[in-house]
Amino acid sequence: MALASLLLWLPFAIAQAAGWQASISPGDALYPVLDLSQGVSKPGEGRYGDGSGMISVDIVASQDNERVDLRVSAPALAQAATVQAVLPRAGQHYTLKPRLRWDRGALARVDKPQDIAVDFRLQRNGGDVQTRRQAARLHPLSEALYYVRDGKDHVDLGWIFAAYADPNSPVIDRILDEVAERHPFVSLQPGPRSSAQTLAAAYAVWEVLQLHGVRYADEDPGLARGPLVWSQHVRLHDDVWNERRANCIDGSLLLAAALERLGIRSVLLLVPRHALLAFYTDARQSAPTFVETTLLGARQLAVRPRPGFVGELSLIDSDALDSFSAALVAGQARYAREAAGFGQRKPDFQWIDLATARSYGIVPLAAPAAAAPPRR
Repeated sequence: MALASLLLWLPFAIAQAAGWQASISPGDALYPVLDLSQGVSKPGEGRYGDGSGMISVDIVASQDNERVDLRVSAPALAQAATVQAVLPRAGQHYTLKPRLRWDRGALARVDKPQDIAVDFRLQRNGGDVQTRRQAARLHPLSEALYYVRDGKDHVDLGWIFAAYADPNSPVIDRILDEVAERHPFVSLQPGPRSSAQTLAAAYAVWEVLQLHGVRYADEDPGLARGPLVWSQHVRLHDDVWNERRANCIDGSLLLAAALERLGIRSVLLLVPRHALLAFYTDARQSAPTFVETTLLGARQLAVRPRPGFVGELSLIDSDALDSFSAALVAGQARYAREAAGFGQRKPDFQWIDLATARSYGIVPLAAPAAAAPPRR
């Protein structure tokens, strides 16, 4: 189900005016990732505009073929969001969903939730402009809202994490350039691979990160853990590369983005207070390999047998090979301990397959909206 459809089920704050009401969903909060992670919406029957529905106006037409002009302004928007429409039938309900054009520079300066005002201006048939101002809470782009509970109802937004894995990031370009220098015989193009070739490609990415100095940051990324909303802080790829630090979810998403670029199907797993990476090495994609990314940069580990995939490599860093081998063992062990929690509709257990998320319309945050497929 597209994320825009899920937004319809979330609780929303309403500002009412004669014949129309403004809505901000979920609650009175704006999470930019919910909007930027989606392609352009397809208008449907009774719906006008190509926005996600995070900000919308429900309106009852006062006459046949009523002309309406909506403008919505808010901090962190590069320009007012607009919808112009002609409402066919008097007395019918319609929804206006303006597309939000975010100011990425302004969003980058939002490092914690802040109170803002959202201004709605609606003109009907060229008459007087009706206005409404609604209080809202703007959350940072780095905050991923992944679960909402409203009474007995709940909405699982776990697919949103796939938006933070950007296979076309300049950081991924740099990583793969260094992989090509160190391992010229490792294929960097999507296509069929043996299990050994897949493991070698994954190791080569891991090795570049370790040699760059990226280390595990022992910190808790959780921001909200219920009872109504669950969210986590996620570092963007540039921040991981520049800061040379990554918590469990940051490292897993960066590796997942690189693997997606290589055509290797990968999965982000959330378990209580932790995240893991999994990827498939076999053509049938039946048995995932699990990676404990907290071991990135670890040293002085127990000596392990030399893995078979090293035959696919050229230069090999022994410390990186040791930490990668240990990460595979630890990842499998952690998944075995947590496996029973998946499939139980618990917010702390999420299996997020990037390929499936893309098919649902979740796009990387940096992807131009015009290039993203329309949501259905």
